[in-house]
Amino acid sequence: MCFFNLHKTFSSPHGCGGPGAGALGVTKELEQFLPVPVVEFDGDRYVLNYDLANSIGKVKMFYGNIPAVVRAYMWIVSLGEEGLKEAAKVAVLNSNYLLTKIKDIRGVEVPYAPGKHRFEQVRYSWAPLTEETGITTEDVQRRMCDFGLHYWTSHHPWIVPEPFTLEPTESASKQDLDEYVEALKEISSEAYENPEIVRRAPHRSVVHKICDDQFDDPEKWAITWRAYVKKHLS
Repeated sequence: MCFFNLHKTFSSPHGCGGPGAGALGVTKELEQFLPVPVVEFDGDRYVLNYDLANSIGKVKMFYGNIPAVVRAYMWIVSLGEEGLKEAAKVAVLNSNYLLTKIKDIRGVEVPYAPGKHRFEQVRYSWAPLTEETGITTEDVQRRMCDFGLHYWTSHHPWIVPEPFTLEPTESASKQDLDEYVEALKEISSEAYENPEIVRRAPHRSVVHKICDDQFDDPEKWAITWRAYVKKHLS
Protein backbone atom coordinates (compact mmCIF):
# COMPACT_ATOMS: atom_id res chain seq x y z
CA MET A 1 0.00 0.00 0.00
CA CYS A 2 1.28 3.46 -0.85
CA PHE A 3 -0.13 6.83 0.18
CA PHE A 4 0.81 10.20 -1.32
CA ASN A 5 -0.05 13.36 0.58
CA LEU A 6 -1.23 16.23 -1.60
CA HIS A 7 -0.27 18.92 0.88
CA LYS A 8 3.01 20.83 0.87
CA THR A 9 4.53 20.57 -2.61
CA PHE A 10 1.15 19.90 -4.23
CA SER A 11 -0.36 22.98 -2.56
CA SER A 12 -3.38 21.41 -0.82
CA PRO A 13 -4.13 22.50 2.76
CA HIS A 14 -2.74 20.40 5.59
CA GLY A 15 -4.92 18.79 8.25
CA CYS A 16 -6.69 21.25 10.52
CA GLY A 17 -5.45 24.07 8.30
CA GLY A 18 -7.92 22.96 5.64
CA PRO A 19 -9.28 19.93 3.78
CA GLY A 20 -6.46 17.52 3.04
CA ALA A 21 -6.57 14.70 0.53
CA GLY A 22 -4.31 12.07 -0.93
CA ALA A 23 -4.22 9.39 -3.59
CA LEU A 24 -4.26 5.83 -2.25
CA GLY A 25 -3.01 2.94 -4.32
CA VAL A 26 -2.74 -0.81 -3.64
CA THR A 27 -1.38 -3.86 -5.40
CA LYS A 28 -3.59 -6.13 -7.51
CA GLU A 29 -3.72 -8.65 -4.64
CA LEU A 30 -5.34 -6.08 -2.32
CA GLU A 31 -7.79 -4.68 -4.86
CA GLN A 32 -10.65 -7.02 -3.87
CA PHE A 33 -10.61 -5.65 -0.30
CA LEU A 34 -10.94 -1.96 -1.20
CA PRO A 35 -14.00 0.01 -0.11
CA VAL A 36 -16.57 0.57 -2.84
CA PRO A 37 -17.17 2.19 -5.17
CA VAL A 38 -13.83 2.34 -6.96
CA VAL A 39 -13.25 4.39 -10.08
CA GLU A 40 -12.46 2.34 -13.18
CA PHE A 41 -11.84 3.20 -16.83
CA ASP A 42 -13.46 0.90 -19.40
CA GLY A 43 -11.64 2.36 -22.40
CA ASP A 44 -14.27 4.97 -23.19
CA ARG A 45 -15.39 6.42 -19.90
CA TYR A 46 -14.86 6.33 -16.15
CA VAL A 47 -17.36 4.29 -14.10
CA LEU A 48 -17.99 3.49 -10.45
CA ASN A 49 -17.57 -0.21 -9.67
CA TYR A 50 -19.50 -1.48 -6.64
CA ASP A 51 -18.77 -5.18 -7.29
CA LEU A 52 -15.61 -6.22 -5.45
CA ALA A 53 -15.37 -9.77 -4.10
CA ASN A 54 -14.27 -9.00 -0.54
CA SER A 55 -14.89 -5.28 -0.22
CA ILE A 56 -15.18 -3.77 3.24
CA GLY A 57 -18.13 -1.76 1.88
CA LYS A 58 -18.70 1.93 1.48
CA VAL A 59 -16.71 4.34 3.63
CA LYS A 60 -18.06 7.75 4.60
CA MET A 61 -16.97 10.53 2.21
CA PHE A 62 -16.02 7.88 -0.36
CA TYR A 63 -15.88 10.48 -3.12
CA GLY A 64 -12.91 12.06 -1.37
CA ASN A 65 -12.15 15.73 -1.14
CA ILE A 66 -12.66 16.80 -4.74
CA PRO A 67 -11.63 20.49 -4.34
CA ALA A 68 -8.29 19.52 -2.80
CA VAL A 69 -7.60 17.02 -5.58
CA VAL A 70 -8.50 19.53 -8.31
CA ARG A 71 -6.33 22.16 -6.65
CA ALA A 72 -3.36 19.77 -6.57
CA TYR A 73 -3.94 18.83 -10.22
CA MET A 74 -4.01 22.48 -11.32
CA TRP A 75 -0.84 23.16 -9.29
CA ILE A 76 0.95 20.29 -11.05
CA VAL A 77 -0.24 21.41 -14.48
CA SER A 78 0.68 25.04 -13.88
CA LEU A 79 4.20 24.17 -12.69
CA GLY A 80 4.97 21.49 -15.21
CA GLU A 81 7.86 19.04 -14.97
CA GLU A 82 10.61 21.62 -14.53
CA GLY A 83 8.51 23.69 -12.10
CA LEU A 84 7.89 20.68 -9.88
CA LYS A 85 11.60 19.89 -9.83
CA GLU A 86 12.36 23.49 -8.87
CA ALA A 87 9.70 23.48 -6.13
CA ALA A 88 11.19 20.28 -4.68
CA LYS A 89 14.72 21.71 -4.76
CA VAL A 90 13.64 24.93 -3.01
CA ALA A 91 11.73 22.94 -0.37
CA VAL A 92 14.84 20.90 0.44
CA LEU A 93 16.99 24.04 0.46
CA ASN A 94 14.57 25.83 2.80
CA SER A 95 14.47 22.87 5.18
CA ASN A 96 18.26 22.66 5.39
CA TYR A 97 18.66 26.43 5.71
CA LEU A 98 16.31 26.36 8.67
CA LEU A 99 18.17 23.39 10.14
CA THR A 100 21.49 25.25 9.91
CA LYS A 101 20.06 28.24 11.78
CA ILE A 102 17.96 26.50 14.42
CA LYS A 103 20.50 23.91 15.57
CA ASP A 104 22.62 26.78 16.94
CA ILE A 105 19.82 28.20 19.12
CA ARG A 106 20.42 27.66 22.82
CA GLY A 107 18.31 24.83 24.21
CA VAL A 108 17.73 23.08 20.86
CA GLU A 109 19.07 19.73 19.76
CA VAL A 110 18.58 17.68 16.60
CA PRO A 111 18.43 14.03 17.74
CA TYR A 112 18.78 12.14 14.47
CA ALA A 113 21.64 11.95 11.97
CA PRO A 114 23.78 14.82 13.27
CA GLY A 115 25.61 16.66 10.52
CA LYS A 116 23.44 15.17 7.78
CA HIS A 117 21.25 17.05 5.31
CA ARG A 118 17.48 16.57 5.47
CA PHE A 119 14.77 16.48 2.88
CA GLU A 120 11.28 17.71 3.57
CA GLN A 121 11.25 18.37 7.32
CA VAL A 122 13.27 18.13 10.52
CA ARG A 123 12.16 17.04 13.96
CA TYR A 124 13.93 19.15 16.56
CA SER A 125 13.92 18.87 20.35
CA TRP A 126 13.79 21.40 23.19
CA ALA A 127 14.96 18.74 25.67
CA PRO A 128 18.00 20.78 26.81
CA LEU A 129 15.81 23.87 27.24
CA THR A 130 13.29 21.93 29.33
CA GLU A 131 16.00 20.40 31.51
CA GLU A 132 17.66 23.77 32.14
CA THR A 133 14.63 26.09 32.44
CA GLY A 134 11.49 23.97 32.86
CA ILE A 135 10.01 25.49 29.70
CA THR A 136 8.42 22.85 27.47
CA THR A 137 7.76 22.70 23.76
CA GLU A 138 4.07 23.38 24.47
CA ASP A 139 5.07 26.55 26.35
CA VAL A 140 7.06 27.60 23.30
CA GLN A 141 4.07 26.77 21.10
CA ARG A 142 1.83 29.14 23.06
CA ARG A 143 4.47 31.88 23.04
CA MET A 144 4.79 31.59 19.25
CA CYS A 145 1.16 32.67 19.04
CA ASP A 146 2.27 36.10 20.25
CA PHE A 147 4.56 36.34 17.23
CA GLY A 148 1.76 35.31 14.88
CA LEU A 149 3.65 32.25 13.68
CA HIS A 150 2.56 28.65 13.24
CA TYR A 151 4.35 26.05 15.36
CA TRP A 152 3.83 22.30 15.40
CA THR A 153 5.07 19.94 18.11
CA SER A 154 4.66 16.35 16.93
CA HIS A 155 2.29 13.43 16.69
CA HIS A 156 1.61 11.64 19.95
CA PRO A 157 3.15 9.63 21.46
CA TRP A 158 6.35 11.65 21.36
CA ILE A 159 9.40 9.62 20.35
CA VAL A 160 11.66 12.65 20.50
CA PRO A 161 11.42 14.45 23.88
CA GLU A 162 9.95 17.98 23.77
CA PRO A 163 9.73 17.88 19.97
CA PHE A 164 8.92 20.51 17.39
CA THR A 165 8.67 19.75 13.70
CA LEU A 166 9.21 22.39 11.03
CA GLU A 167 8.50 21.93 7.33
CA PRO A 168 8.95 25.23 5.47
CA THR A 169 8.36 23.73 1.96
CA GLU A 170 9.02 25.83 -1.12
CA SER A 171 6.63 28.66 -0.33
CA ALA A 172 8.65 30.34 2.44
CA SER A 173 11.08 33.10 1.47
CA LYS A 174 14.46 33.63 3.11
CA GLN A 175 12.94 36.61 4.92
CA ASP A 176 10.15 34.39 6.26
CA LEU A 177 12.63 31.81 7.51
CA ASP A 178 14.88 34.43 9.11
CA GLU A 179 11.88 35.94 10.90
CA TYR A 180 10.93 32.51 12.23
CA VAL A 181 14.44 31.83 13.50
CA GLU A 182 14.56 35.21 15.27
CA ALA A 183 11.28 34.43 17.04
CA LEU A 184 12.66 31.13 18.32
CA LYS A 185 15.86 32.85 19.44
CA GLU A 186 13.84 35.43 21.36
CA ILE A 187 11.76 32.76 23.09
CA SER A 188 14.90 30.82 23.99
CA SER A 189 16.40 33.96 25.56
CA GLU A 190 13.19 34.59 27.49
CA ALA A 191 13.15 31.00 28.76
CA TYR A 192 16.61 31.41 30.28
CA GLU A 193 16.26 35.02 31.48
CA ASN A 194 12.56 35.41 32.37
CA PRO A 195 10.74 32.09 31.92
CA GLU A 196 7.43 33.38 33.28
CA ILE A 197 6.95 35.37 30.06
CA VAL A 198 6.94 32.10 28.15
CA ARG A 199 5.11 30.09 30.78
CA ARG A 200 2.20 32.55 30.90
CA ALA A 201 1.86 32.90 27.11
CA PRO A 202 -0.02 33.63 24.96
CA HIS A 203 -0.38 37.30 25.91
CA ARG A 204 -2.21 38.41 22.75
CA SER A 205 -4.99 35.89 22.51
CA VAL A 206 -8.56 35.62 23.78
CA VAL A 207 -7.71 32.05 24.81
CA HIS A 208 -4.95 31.94 27.39
CA LYS A 209 -4.02 28.35 28.11
CA ILE A 210 -5.81 25.10 27.41
CA CYS A 211 -5.96 22.53 30.20
CA ASP A 212 -5.08 19.14 28.75
CA ASP A 213 -7.55 17.27 30.95
CA GLN A 214 -10.42 19.07 29.19
CA PHE A 215 -10.02 16.69 26.24
CA ASP A 216 -10.50 13.56 28.34
CA ASP A 217 -13.78 14.52 30.01
CA PRO A 218 -16.84 15.10 27.76
CA GLU A 219 -18.55 16.91 30.64
CA LYS A 220 -15.95 19.68 30.27
CA TRP A 221 -16.14 20.01 26.50
CA ALA A 222 -17.31 23.42 25.34
CA ILE A 223 -17.32 24.18 21.62
CA THR A 224 -18.74 27.69 22.02
CA TRP A 225 -18.44 30.45 24.62
CA ARG A 226 -22.10 29.99 25.51
CA ALA A 227 -21.50 26.29 26.18
CA TYR A 228 -18.46 27.16 28.30
CA VAL A 229 -20.47 29.61 30.41
CA LYS A 230 -23.23 27.04 30.89
CA LYS A 231 -20.85 24.24 31.94
CA HIS A 232 -18.23 26.09 33.89
CA LEU A 233 -19.56 29.43 35.08
CA SER A 234 -23.23 28.79 35.82
